[in-house]
Amino acid sequence: MSKEVFTFIQEFKPFYLATIKDLGPKVRPMGFAMEYHGKIYFGIGTHKQVYRQMVDNPLVEIAATGKDGDWLRLTGLAVFDDDPELYDSAVEVFPMLKEMYPADGPNKMGFYHLKDATALFYDIKGEIKKTVKL
Repeated sequence: MSKEVFTFIQEFKPFYLATIKDLGPKVRPMGFAMEYHGKIYFGIGTHKQVYRQMVDNPLVEIAATGKDGDWLRLTGLAVFDDDPELYDSAVEVFPMLKEMYPADGPNKMGFYHLKDATALFYDIKGEIKKTVKL
């Protein structure tokens, strides 16, 4: 995991998740990310279309923009993880999840990290400042 990537995503919310559906991009704002066992984990409701899009095509991209105009593009393959401790850790980080996705409720949170991921840090002009492999 790269602390620099995680810090950027945490500091500049919302960040945006892009998936592919029917050969077209679908983008939506997101806000949940946490560090867990050395990886950056994200979460999405398993009842949502975005979850099905990621299962069908796990190639995703996350983008975030800093206040000075610098920005980040993080690309990789979404790998879902069913470790039951993820939920408990997520609730500690973001207590609101317990209300949104109660452990015994009908809707579940799917947790994923990115495999074979590359983070590109750009300046305001769109030039790559740094590349980080995760």
